[in-house]
Amino acid sequence: MIRLVHASDIHLGEDGFVDMGVPPDRAERAMKALVDLCIESSAQLLLIAGDLFDNNRVDDAVVDFSLTEMRRAGVPVVVLPGNHDCLVPDSVYHRVCHAASPPGVCVFTAAEGEQFSFPELDLAVWGKPITWYGGALRPLAGVPPRSGEKWQIAVAHGHYVGTEGGQSYSLQISLQEILSTRRDYVALGHWDFFSCVCQKGVKACYAGSAITSGTAAVVDFSDHLGVRVRPQRLPC
Repeated sequence: MIRLVHASDIHLGEDGFVDMGVPPDRAERAMKALVDLCIESSAQLLLIAGDLFDNNRVDDAVVDFSLTEMRRAGVPVVVLPGNHDCLVPDSVYHRVCHAASPPGVCVFTAAEGEQFSFPELDLAVWGKPITWYGGALRPLAGVPPRSGEKWQIAVAHGHYVGTEGGQSYSLQISLQEILSTRRDYVALGHWDFFSCVCQKGVKACYAGSAITSGTAAVVDFSDHLGVRVRPQRLPC
């Protein structure tokens, strides 16, 4: 069995949630709780589906904190830039990548999408970073065919619109795009609450926001049971 922890929307360095009643240190506590969950559940991978950081202007101390926690996890950490911490010229991820490198921390930086392979897990993760703060980018467009690894994951940050496009939404993800990935699991970020939006053919779930709803997902892959996803409340 392979186990990973899927999280999103941690918003380290956040400065806009105080008015919503979120304590100013909630993001840091959520990150620590997330790493604790990885350790306690014996996860073999941590997958962050966008908005690890609240913005690209976060202090270096916030970047250092994130790297310290990701190293503490003791497993590979795969990070997708979201719409808050998108991959623009002054992106925070230039600082992250300068200080960290695979296999410890893997950041999606190819605008057309790229894949990270973990041979020891017989698992591969494909993702396409958000490269601007909004607009018509399709987070699951251009997913390549499955490669040779047994377990195949896609990660995307955007808004699920089902079978009908919602013109008012940017970063749209349709049901057909999810099914067309032909992956075993699609890890989604951008929604505040845990939600499984597809369970037939391809399993696709939002982990929920680690800072607002305080949730993550534990995902198990096994020959006998297939893909199982369990929401997990973070004690933060």
